[in-house]
Amino acid sequence: MPGALSGLLVVEVASYVTGPFAGALLGDLGAEVIKVEDPGRGDPFRGWGDDLYSPTFCALNRNKKSIRLDLRTQGGREILLELIDKADVVIENHRPGVAKRMGFGYEAVHARNPRAVYCSITGFGEDGPYAQRPGYDTVGQALSGLLSLLTNVDQPEPMGISLSDHVTGIYAFCGILSGLMARAATGEGQLVTTSLLQATMHLIGENAAHYFHSDQAPLRQTRVRQAQVYAFQASDGLPFVVHLSSPTKFFEGLAKAVGHPEWLEDPRFVNRAARQRNYEALLSQLQEIFRSAPRDHWLEELGRLDVPSAAINTIADAFEDPQVKHLGIKMSYDHPTHGTVYGVAPGFALSDTPLTVRLAPPVLGEHTETVLSHLGIADERMKALTSEGAFGASESGS
Repeated sequence: MPGALSGLLVVEVASYVTGPFAGALLGDLGAEVIKVEDPGRGDPFRGWGDDLYSPTFCALNRNKKSIRLDLRTQGGREILLELIDKADVVIENHRPGVAKRMGFGYEAVHARNPRAVYCSITGFGEDGPYAQRPGYDTVGQALSGLLSLLTNVDQPEPMGISLSDHVTGIYAFCGILSGLMARAATGEGQLVTTSLLQATMHLIGENAAHYFHSDQAPLRQTRVRQAQVYAFQASDGLPFVVHLSSPTKFFEGLAKAVGHPEWLEDPRFVNRAARQRNYEALLSQLQEIFRSAPRDHWLEELGRLDVPSAAINTIADAFEDPQVKHLGIKMSYDHPTHGTVYGVAPGFALSDTPLTVRLAPPVLGEHTETVLSHLGIADERMKALTSEGAFGASESGS
């Protein structure tokens, strides 16, 4: 079956995470995604390995065709605009003003191709006092307030995932889909904008609502108390979590699992509000109890009594989990020169227009010749463009 976006052409002039992640999500839905890359190094994430084909790059760039274009040359910019003329979607994630100076800003694109949905992703917005700052994931996490909810601010640590980057890519993807839906009604594309700051702050809207209500800024421990979330180490040193949330039955099951049914009548723990107030007291007692037996013992007991709990898995542990295997979340696909490439299956499913992985992540410029041939560029012009360096120093089809 064709994908939900089969027949749509996406031109991605983006690198690192935000734009490429949005492009990859569109590609999983069946869109043809042409990734425009600098001839010398390509997407900088290519260089996070030994052969310009790093795992970091591969994770964000399947279902794409790579074309080398030197946008510092007139010919390179001309080819880009000819691609854009045929595009349904354009994605760029440069600093504000860069795309405009290079001739493919929204106004120029809209004038040439008014049906194109144009997505511009920035660090902090199109204008304003921070517009020209370099926007990278951890900066977005910190400035938005997200990092204060993930680490203890008195002993801060950065996160092991580019959370703001990926969230921004998802918001860009949602904006693009919305633009395509609107185009179906109006026949015309529009400008979609998002930023690390805007997307991440929307993500933490629940925490913001608590701040607006109480005038007290939530920190990491705030939600931990509210949601009755706990983390422990068992006697074998293995970590696990318990999440009691709101239903009383979960605390009742926990009290039985640890052999303290009398806690149900203890004034400190008698209801959710009391448990929130006395979080540290309950945590201290549970820590001592859970250190008395191995993790598997406690997870079995907690599971038997329907208490929400789980091992804290490493990535390696997660892919050995029977439920993860059952869902087929680890997947592989073959590249003609790089062999088998492993990745993660799409994060949602459609019953009638399934998401598919049709193309392994491309090597730099892998599809340059194919894409250019589809543009119908005459041999003489191709020679002139190659001589000018529009495709870099190498031959255009390599």
